[in-house]
Amino acid sequence: MADLSVKSTLNYVIDWVQARINERTSWDGVTIIIISVIALIATPLVKYAGWIGLGYGAWTLWKREKV
Repeated sequence: MADLSVKSTLNYVIDWVQARINERTSWDGVTIIIISVIALIATPLVKYAGWIGLGYGAWTLWKREKV
């Protein structure tokens, strides 16, 4: 009995996913989710890049230009 329930649930999920693949709004949602995950992962890296840029800018301001 439980095997039949799992199969029917699995078939329902597969049918649902296949129906959503053809919808444009589903592709929009997936795109937004992917961009959001990338932004959340990259945020700490951008923070370090900002500190490095700040340090480099201060260093280039401090050093003299060779003539």
